[in-house]
Amino acid sequence: MEIFRFKKGEFNLENFIHYYNDNVKELLMEFPHYISRICLVDRDYMDVIAFDEDYEDLNDEKDYERILFDGDYNLHFAVGKTYENAEKIELIDGEKFSLNHYMEDIYEEEDAVKDIGDLSLNMDNLIGFLFELEEETDEIVVFTVDFEHGGEISTPRIRIVDDCGDLEEILKNILERFIVS
Repeated sequence: MEIFRFKKGEFNLENFIHYYNDNVKELLMEFPHYISRICLVDRDYMDVIAFDEDYEDLNDEKDYERILFDGDYNLHFAVGKTYENAEKIELIDGEKFSLNHYMEDIYEEEDAVKDIGDLSLNMDNLIGFLFELEEETDEIVVFTVDFEHGGEISTPRIRIVDDCGDLEEILKNILERFIVS
């Protein structure tokens, strides 16, 4: 599901990438580097590029911005993770949300989320943003995705979700910080 859309110059992608690189290590410290880095995604097959050789020419934020706007690759950012047994979600900005502290429509705590839509609670999945160039409009479209990292056994995969429930506005707020006024 598309949650955000912008044209070049409307969103400070360079600052978002810098923010991501500064904060992802704490969120994903137990994951290998090929999971926590900004991942290149093949535009045709939606495969996550896992080989380090494909990243050798990417030295800074401008390089990632260039390959996105050139239409070479989509970019994936892991911005959240789930805790299956604790029914908890943690996001890149440090916010944590509980999934088990509500009764019917009454939330018992402010940090409770009732619905995560099609996002998975499996330990093998992370919550991510997929940035994709829409060539017809020359806009970047951002989708919420499940990121199955494969646990160092299989190739990482992403799946665009149709609905992310109550998390939609929370995830949009992360992106809206980088809108250029």
